[in-house]
Amino acid sequence: MTLISIARGPKALLLSLACVCSATFAQSAEQSPASPPAASSSTSQTAETTRSNQNWLSSGLSNGWSSVKKTWDEGQIELYVPFWSYHLPFAYTPSQRAEYTEYPAGLGIGKGRMNSSGNWEGMYAMAFRDSHGDPSYMVGYGWVPMWNVAQTEVKVGVGVTGFLMSRRDYWNGVPFPGVLPAASLSYQRVSLQAAYIPGGKGNGNVIFMWGKYSF
Repeated sequence: MTLISIARGPKALLLSLACVCSATFAQSAEQSPASPPAASSSTSQTAETTRSNQNWLSSGLSNGWSSVKKTWDEGQIELYVPFWSYHLPFAYTPSQRAEYTEYPAGLGIGKGRMNSSGNWEGMYAMAFRDSHGDPSYMVGYGWVPMWNVAQTEVKVGVGVTGFLMSRRDYWNGVPFPGVLPAASLSYQRVSLQAAYIPGGKGNGNVIFMWGKYSF
């Protein structure tokens, strides 16, 4: 996953946009003409719903920013080693699978931590070979709820990762966003993690795997 340096600029921009939206709504409400009682009640309910949505969005952005900042400040350095791109047999012919690169030969670095709920969060950056053997780059943030297996130090988890990726065969390398399901199997500082890329016949349906070591 990816090592992202979060500047204060994006946060300030998001907060500014939220303020602008609030101010616009308030101004619109002040300029609204008088309405019959029933209409006023409806307008009041709409205004309350809008305020509730704004509060929810503002709270979500604030919590998200706090979580990312805490991972950046307190997370441990993590090393990522991509090692397998498994193309599921039901989606590809044997000749297609023989043409693809299944050993991505890459490297990555990130910062991760176990949050107060016992779930793993981490930011990362990786470079590796894609299925055609071309260089591919990926930065992102992952969140994976974890559970202990019996009374051991083995942990398993299933979660999600959001990312930006650059590949030569997509928009000439212009980065594009994505969200994928992710899974993890960990023992102490060592983890085996994977993301599933969905798709159809002859595309997608790939399990991308990497090893992770937390220093």
